[in-house]
Amino acid sequence: AHTTTRRTDRQQHHRLPVDLHLCSTAGMGSRGCFDDDACCQDLACVQWECFEPIRANRNSIASVAAGILFALGWWFIIDASVTDHIIPEHHAIGVFSTVGLFMVNSISVKMIDDGMYEGGCLGPNGIKLWLIFGLSISFACLISATWMMVDKYLHHGEDYAGACLFLQNILIFISSLVFKFGRSDDYDSF
Repeated sequence: AHTTTRRTDRQQHHRLPVDLHLCSTAGMGSRGCFDDDACCQDLACVQWECFEPIRANRNSIASVAAGILFALGWWFIIDASVTDHIIPEHHAIGVFSTVGLFMVNSISVKMIDDGMYEGGCLGPNGIKLWLIFGLSISFACLISATWMMVDKYLHHGEDYAGACLFLQNILIFISSLVFKFGRSDDYDSF
């Protein structure tokens, strides 16, 4: 009985004091612990006040970070085009990756969650199809950039050109995700 009491004390000592049902969100929203004060109120060991400027400037920080990643991706492919041999048709991968970025980010999370969009020939299902199609384009570009890097560049000793093609597409993909899910839908704070 004495060992059972110790194990129970140890288990209670390692449990987090956060009530997990407070942290759950409905729908596909991009809410996190910074958005929900009830989720983080019991974690006394962390000073959450230091994150207040980040929360207040969330949209600006996410937009700048996404823009830097996007510009860096295109910078890599432009540099590889100038200094190394890039097959001209492979630039289409980056162009379609950019199209996927615009398709994914042209829809707000509120349009999906709240059913805000009711117009068009497909209604709310059209918005979801548009998002899925944009994500499919982004994934297809990422896969094709990886394939081209290995098959057309690395096997022929052109490591830099292949790496730049891959880096362009992975950075555009990450930029799309940061811009989509890093921002909140509060349109008053850009």
